[in-house]
Amino acid sequence: MESSPLLKAAKEGLLNSVKKLHKDGVELDQTTKNGSTALIFAAENNNADMVKYLVENGADVNASTKMGGTALNKAAANGNEEIVQYLLDHDAEVGDLALIFAAREGHLPVVELLLAYGADVNAAQRWGQTALMQASREGHTPVVKKLLDEGAKVRLKDRNGETALSIALDNDHIEIVQLLRQAGAKLTEKKEEEIVLDDEEEGDELDDITIDELDEVPEEDVELDDD
Repeated sequence: MESSPLLKAAKEGLLNSVKKLHKDGVELDQTTKNGSTALIFAAENNNADMVKYLVENGADVNASTKMGGTALNKAAANGNEEIVQYLLDHDAEVGDLALIFAAREGHLPVVELLLAYGADVNAAQRWGQTALMQASREGHTPVVKKLLDEGAKVRLKDRNGETALSIALDNDHIEIVQLLRQAGAKLTEKKEEEIVLDDEEEGDELDDITIDELDEVPEEDVELDDD
């Protein structure tokens, strides 16, 4: 059902309408065609009061869309520490995507919270992208530091053969490049040649990074699925 009264009310943030519908016997775990629930909509819209009402009245805290999207994932992507904490305290499964979303958006407090609840620092989404790769691409240095401190592996590759280091280099995040190198990241010989050519053609500088200190990486970034 794509637009039941309950789902519409939840999506629009109408808590009183949700309460009335529930009182009239409406099932709280109704779903849209893609599997979204009232709770997922509430978390996506940062509606903490509705999230709490739904969970306290039996909504499935781990309901997911067909693509694996959950209320926790949405709250993590939004950086909503209050909702993330509440969901975790009410048995939400950490899963693999919440940390990746939080890292991609640079939400350090949520990253720290998820790691404290056992999130896998090296988990990858279906394209092989890890939290470290996402944070490196977006230039979130504090998040990169935290992930490295928690044991993030710097030499993992996504399905395109990209590593956190290659992604950071491609996006000119030099401080992150230095952090990754210090953690043992290296570039392939092929990538080194590409960097030299780019440097000669465009006049770009890699600060104090020298080619002989690099080693390992490939071609294009992949987008992370939000659902």
